[in-house]
Amino acid sequence: MVIADRLNSDNSFRVSITPNRSISWRGNLIFVFLVSVPLTIIALGFLYVGAPIILPFAGLEILLVLTALYFVFKDANRKEILTFTPEKLIIEKGRLRPETTTEFVREWAYVFVEKATHPWYPLHIVISSKGERVPIGDFLTEEDKKILIAKMDEIIQELRTM
Repeated sequence: MVIADRLNSDNSFRVSITPNRSISWRGNLIFVFLVSVPLTIIALGFLYVGAPIILPFAGLEILLVLTALYFVFKDANRKEILTFTPEKLIIEKGRLRPETTTEFVREWAYVFVEKATHPWYPLHIVISSKGERVPIGDFLTEEDKKILIAKMDEIIQELRTM
């Protein structure tokens, strides 16, 4: 998802980039519960008829599903924030807070859209300045990448006219 805002101070712009999340953490827990209940009932049925070895494997399966959902949800919480000011371009990447911050002089920074070599490979958006390259929006869909490119083009054109 791409959200572009104009900040009140110094003709600055902020573009927030986040992946599309299909479900919340609470929804993930409800899914694990709905999977766990029938699995536990079946495992307890096997325990009742004399096959107790099924019970630890059922617990392990529930734990594996919960762990996989945790890592997928954690990866979906990534966020990238691009701040355009008349002088600087600041790229912040992280999950709950900025983990990496890259700062460029805006007039020396270039936005490259690297076309894919094959039709089913994704576009790559890279911001480069003085030999340093920072990829942005790798987790976006193709439509969202096109929206991001259009928004950044609008912002850059507006900053050039100021």
